[in-house]
Amino acid sequence: MAGESAPEGPDLKEKGEEELWELLNDNRHRISLGVQPCIVMPYLRQARVLTEMDEDEILSSHNLTNRSMRTSHMMDILRTQGTNGAVALLESLMIHYPTLYTQVTGHKPSTEPSRFSGLIKYSDLTEYLIRAVTGMQNELQEARCEAGRMNARCASLESEIQQVMEHEEKSRSLLSEYKRIQRHLCSLQREVTNLKDEKCDLYVRYTTAIEEKSAMNMRLHDLNLQIYQLQTELQKAQTENDFQKRRSLRCVPLAEASQLQEEVRSLRCQLLKIEKLNPAHQDILAQDLAEAIDSQMELAEQLKCYREENEQLHREKQKLLDQSECLTLQVQQLTLDCNMHQQKSTVIQNQMRELQTERDQCEDVMASSIRSRNAEPPSPQSLRRREGALYEEENSLETLETDDLSLDDDFVILPSVLNDDKDTSSQFALGGTNNMYSLDKNSAPPFLVRSRPKAIRISGRVVTISFQGDALLTQIAVVGGNKTGVFVHQVTEGSAAHTVGISHGAQIVEVKYQQNQKALRVVLEDSTLEEAMWALGQVTDLCHLCLRPRQHDYDILLQQLQKNEMSSGDSFYVRINVTIPAGPKGSLAVACDDILHVTNTRPSDTDGSWYASQVHPCQLLALHSGLVPNYYRAQRLLIRAIEEMNFQTRKSQKEGRMEAQNRQKAVRIVSTGRQGRNPLWVSVENEKTKSTESGDTSAARSCVTLMPYTLVTPHFPPICRPVLLLPSILGRILDKKVAGWQGFELCEPEMLSASDHSVRLQKSELLEECEQGRNCCYTLQCVEKVMKKGIHCVLPLGLDCVRRLHRADIFPIIIFISQCVSSARRLRSKLHRQSWSEEQLLVCSKSEEPLLDKLPCLFHRVAPDSWCDQASLLTRLRTVIWEEQKKIVWVEPDLW
Repeated sequence: MAGESAPEGPDLKEKGEEELWELLNDNRHRISLGVQPCIVMPYLRQARVLTEMDEDEILSSHNLTNRSMRTSHMMDILRTQGTNGAVALLESLMIHYPTLYTQVTGHKPSTEPSRFSGLIKYSDLTEYLIRAVTGMQNELQEARCEAGRMNARCASLESEIQQVMEHEEKSRSLLSEYKRIQRHLCSLQREVTNLKDEKCDLYVRYTTAIEEKSAMNMRLHDLNLQIYQLQTELQKAQTENDFQKRRSLRCVPLAEASQLQEEVRSLRCQLLKIEKLNPAHQDILAQDLAEAIDSQMELAEQLKCYREENEQLHREKQKLLDQSECLTLQVQQLTLDCNMHQQKSTVIQNQMRELQTERDQCEDVMASSIRSRNAEPPSPQSLRRREGALYEEENSLETLETDDLSLDDDFVILPSVLNDDKDTSSQFALGGTNNMYSLDKNSAPPFLVRSRPKAIRISGRVVTISFQGDALLTQIAVVGGNKTGVFVHQVTEGSAAHTVGISHGAQIVEVKYQQNQKALRVVLEDSTLEEAMWALGQVTDLCHLCLRPRQHDYDILLQQLQKNEMSSGDSFYVRINVTIPAGPKGSLAVACDDILHVTNTRPSDTDGSWYASQVHPCQLLALHSGLVPNYYRAQRLLIRAIEEMNFQTRKSQKEGRMEAQNRQKAVRIVSTGRQGRNPLWVSVENEKTKSTESGDTSAARSCVTLMPYTLVTPHFPPICRPVLLLPSILGRILDKKVAGWQGFELCEPEMLSASDHSVRLQKSELLEECEQGRNCCYTLQCVEKVMKKGIHCVLPLGLDCVRRLHRADIFPIIIFISQCVSSARRLRSKLHRQSWSEEQLLVCSKSEEPLLDKLPCLFHRVAPDSWCDQASLLTRLRTVIWEEQKKIVWVEPDLW
């Protein structure tokens, strides 16, 4: 439209070069945006204002990245052609971009040949115009085809929109139907709830009806029983009546039979007369009959009372008989006690007489020696001194006698095992200077034997029984363990245990016996089955068993054993301190620091083994099960592994370092420390070991205190655990980095006053002091304050804080980052910023690594080849903390 309304101006040839290019430069931006070089390029080539090289430069130059730049560059090339270049460009615009031509020149475009400049021949121009028109017609045809396709596409989209609207309408109807069905479902649910309530009411009524029916059945049963008893009594009374009749008939002689028949006839006649009496007589007889019935009822009640009194007397008689038997047993026991006390007093008197004789002999010898050395004439002072010395000796003997008599009445002091074949003097002879037993308080105490071998002493629910326990395990069999207790399972008939009344179902709480002239006492209340059988197998003479009746618990244990719910009554968790490879017969391969759940310390058909299973690190679930060596077999394996570590020759320095690392993973050296005994089992000292030299004894004891297993208990921390990074030098570098993560916070110290510092120090609430003399300390309250937020507390502390945290039930995640020369070199820049060196880091790592084995809990070791720089190390630490937080915390008793 702009072209049609534009007036036709003067010819372009009439304008000068500067005027034409000024016109084009004024519209340069519009031409650069609206013209495509590839369209106008053929006309410009035919007008000979552009060459082939110019065309390649315009269309293929890498510096010209878009169409506007190519068009602008084309105008720059045409500028070099002067007026012809401007005219050719305007004519190309007139042909291909008429609207743009009108905007640039303000003239109406025309295709008349006279309007062209003559740069192209008439024939060439006509051909070019024909081609241009043909191309435009083709473009128009393609545009029309595209318009048709677009119309078809619009029609299809409109149909799809219509379908979508229909679908939406259907969806709305379905939604309304769904809401209606939902309301109907809610109503049905309410009806179902009502029906359930009615059903519950019916159940209640049905239950009450069943209870009433059962009560009626019980009442009917009682009535039937009463009827049966009454029928029985009636039959018994009829039988007695018939028996009395037959007896009376047998007793009556034949001579009197006729007389009795006459009396019967006379009685019948009188009866007939009486029946014919008047009503007054009948009333009198009826009254007599009623009185006779009343008297009969009174007699029946009296008879019932007499029967009840008779039954009560029978019961009292039975109670008196039972009391008589009990008193008889007590009399027998008292008689035995009296005999034993008499024997004890006789023995003590004999010993006192012999001591008196020895004392008199010693006094005579000492007096004669004193008189021979320093003869002193008898004077009042010397007599008083001698009198005082004798008085002191008598007092000492009296004190010794009272000490001996103040022993428990249930025990007597026996120097050796009694034999019935030897006489009394040989029974108490021990050998020595005078072949008598001397009561020296500094020596080891002799064995205490119960003075009443078959007496029973009851303390609460615990019963103590004394009997001859020769080969005790052949007399009784036991089951159970540390979880359920050790119970008597079977008792051999005719044995001493059976004679004193031991029966199955009793728990063995304690056993006392003699071994090598020593009194031993073993508490079996919480012992394992292996320990119990070992302790009972040591009994070879008189023993004392403390039993507790627990028949119900024993029956439950037997049911569980029969159903294979458990293999024994043992159940405890241990931490492995030595790597044990798999062996024959289903042995379990375990590694150092594994956690095992021991469920049977005496499995069948095996000796010296435990049945255990490996525990899942995050749950109390069994993974692999099998046999492992018991404590003392594992202790020998541990000693053998340590000996191999000490005496194995090194092939090379590198191989030696690798072997040292492997050995460190295979063995964890833990000693019983101050306890001097095994917390899992009773430690037994051998008499041969005591008789050896002092040096050998110390070596043996040090080996005995090595622990292949340590007892552990599981803990489940409910919140985020604190994090402790080691070695301490590297931990101080990484603490702030870790504390910057989300869910982590660095533990800050607390300033305390002098009084508060002393109070918390006494309560063991101080974890570590920042600076000496300033009372700036890390306390338990600082850690708990961070943990209450539900985040991890990063501890900038050392290993000394672990046990203090454990006492407060706080279990930190301990991560030790192993160091070598290459790993320390990776942290060189970080160390130098903190004024530390690589050698200091390696020394700190080597000094703190042995202390990790003494911790009462597990820790995680990060290998030096698992990270390459600080970023990968921090990523590894995040993963380790996330894994350790899910695990169970296993804590062993503090043995150090």
